[in-house]
Amino acid sequence: MGGMLMHGEQWRGEDPTGWLISEKLNGVRAFWDGYILHSRNGDVISIAQEVSQLFPQGVCLDGELWIGDGFGQLCSILRQTTPQIMERSELWKKVRYCVFDAPMHPGNYVERHAFASNSFIPGNNICMIPFVQCLGHSHLQASLKDISHKKGEGLMLYHPTAKYTHGRTNHLLKVKAYSEEDVK
Repeated sequence: MGGMLMHGEQWRGEDPTGWLISEKLNGVRAFWDGYILHSRNGDVISIAQEVSQLFPQGVCLDGELWIGDGFGQLCSILRQTTPQIMERSELWKKVRYCVFDAPMHPGNYVERHAFASNSFIPGNNICMIPFVQCLGHSHLQASLKDISHKKGEGLMLYHPTAKYTHGRTNHLLKVKAYSEEDVK
């Protein structure tokens, strides 16, 4: 599954003008195949039945399971929700599936985002990650500073006319206040 998903590269200072900015969430990447939720490695993610009923049938979505700054709590919930114990809905009250793409839709990123947004009714457990058009380097840096002050992980830059591609692509860029090498 990981090779089937689109993965971003590190932003290296390219001009971001016209690209789309969204928050980079610190959660668990998850792919909804239209019927079942999968991890980036392809493992089935068991979710509470009343949560899965909110997801669109037959529509593939790419997103992130997220609980704000509660990454450890999210991992605990995922470990506790097994196919045998799917009625653990109280555990899922804070978990959100934050959608950022519809990979099987043939359009460009803006079209796929709109298609995904129209495929479900947003609620407590499922939402779209919003984006804004980047006005330039200073806008990107101000957005990154704002996210960093809110304890966010960073930003994602999407090329608005890019098609969905599998694997690493330079049409999706990760922007962080620190480099990933700094934390290793």
